Amino acid sequence: MFIPICVYGMDSYSVDTGLFGVVSLKDVSLPIFTIILGAVDGFNPCAMWILIFLITMMFSMHDRKRMWILGLTFIFTSGFVYLCFMVSWLSLASFLNSVTLIRFLIASFAVLFGMVNIYRYIKSLNSDVGCDVTDKKKRLKIMERIKKIVTEKSFLLSILGIVLLAFSVNLIELLCSLGIPVMFTNVLAMNDLSALEYVIYIGLYLLFFLIDDILIFVIAMKTLKIKGISNKYTKYSHLIGGIIMVLLGILMVIKPEWLMFNF
Repeated sequence: MFIPICVYGMDSYSVDTGLFGVVSLKDVSLPIFTIILGAVDGFNPCAMWILIFLITMMFSMHDRKRMWILGLTFIFTSGFVYLCFMVSWLSLASFLNSVTLIRFLIASFAVLFGMVNIYRYIKSLNSDVGCDVTDKKKRLKIMERIKKIVTEKSFLLSILGIVLLAFSVNLIELLCSLGIPVMFTNVLAMNDLSALEYVIYIGLYLLFFLIDDILIFVIAMKTLKIKGISNKYTKYSHLIGGIIMVLLGILMVIKPEWLMFNF
C-alpha cells in the first residue's frame, strides 16, 4: 500500500504522491486558497435572490433561446464586473503591500469587516432576509427593472437592460462582500507572481465565484423549475467569510510569510 511521504526541502514541505511525483505544498496551497475564497464569495445572498427572481420572471417567456442568452449575459456580466474590480485592486495592492503601515491598515480593515460579517450572520438567525445591503424599497425597484427587461419586445434593449442591471447590482454586491476579493488580491500581490499566474488565479477565483449561479441557471433552464440555494445556506457565507477575513487580517500582521505560503 502506498503511503505519502513528507519531505522537508530548502523552501517548502513536499509530499511524494507516487503517481504524480513529489508535490510541493506551497504549489497547491494557493490554488486551494483561491478555490475556497471564490466559492465562499459566490454564495453571497445579495446576488442570489436577484438571479432567482430573474429566472422566475423569464419562465413566462416562450423563447427558450432568449432566456438562455439573457440569463448567461447577466451571469457573465457579473463576472466581468468582478474581474475589473479585482484587476484594478491587484495593481493597487502590489504597491500598497510594500508599505508596512498601509498593510497594517488593510489588515485592520479585514478584521473589522470580518467581525461585521459574523455580526450579520448572528443577526440573520432571526431573519429570513439574506442580504441587508438592499432594503425593501431598493429590492422592489430592482424587481420592477427586471420585469421591464423581461417583457421588453426589443431583444437588443433587453440585452442592454440586463447588462446595466448586472453592473448596478454587482456594485451593490461588492459592498456586501468587499472584504473577500480585496484580501484575495492582496494575498496574490504578496506572492509576487508572474502576470500569467495572476490571470490564472483570478480566473480560478471567478470560476468558483460563478459556479453556483451557473449551476442554478442551467438546472432551471433544463427543468423549467427554480430551486435556489435557500437563505439558510447563503447566510453561512457571512459566517465563513467573516472568520476567514479575521484570520487573514491577523496573519497579515503577525505571520505575513504564511500568506506567501512559505512554511
